[in-house]
Amino acid sequence: MLASPRSTWHRARRALIAVPLAVAIGWAGAASTFAGKDVTAQHLAGVFHLQDHQGQARTLASYKGKVVLIFFGYTHCPDVCPTTLIRLNETMKLLGPTASKVQVLWVTVDPDRDTQELLSHYVPAFNASFVGLRGTEKETAEATDAFKVEYFITHYKDQILVDHSAFGYLIDPNGQTRVKISNDLAPDQIAHDVREILAGA
Repeated sequence: MLASPRSTWHRARRALIAVPLAVAIGWAGAASTFAGKDVTAQHLAGVFHLQDHQGQARTLASYKGKVVLIFFGYTHCPDVCPTTLIRLNETMKLLGPTASKVQVLWVTVDPDRDTQELLSHYVPAFNASFVGLRGTEKETAEATDAFKVEYFITHYKDQILVDHSAFGYLIDPNGQTRVKISNDLAPDQIAHDVREILAGA
């Protein structure tokens, strides 16, 4: 017996409902296990052309094969920047031997004042393995745009005031930006996300 148009419509309707439901269940089962915000799907460019605190030209490809933690700031920062670098040093301690697979990069958004020499003293003071990066105004703007980081430099009387985004990113060994690290993420949470990246590498 041929199915009636009405019963055929009902079966098609049930199928249409079942498909998105199955997809939703699949998505729920594949929920991120990162403590930070999973930004894998955003496909952030992560492109930069800068110089390290020893004067060597660097791009993200320079650190291929390592998990990269990248943050932006400036040496005259009174609070957020030193606190962040201390937090990253604590993260490295928690990682133990695994820390050798991680590279912390700290990019200055104030290259006029943050010279190569100043960066060479400031950044490694928090951890000898940390690398400070700087560039021209154009190179700095390109790097911050690639990571959706904002910064504003204001000259007020005899002062230079710098406001900047306080978050950073965790990049996997293949150069893909995976996790957004907020300013309130604790060292053990960052270490957890590093281990998650390495486990899936």
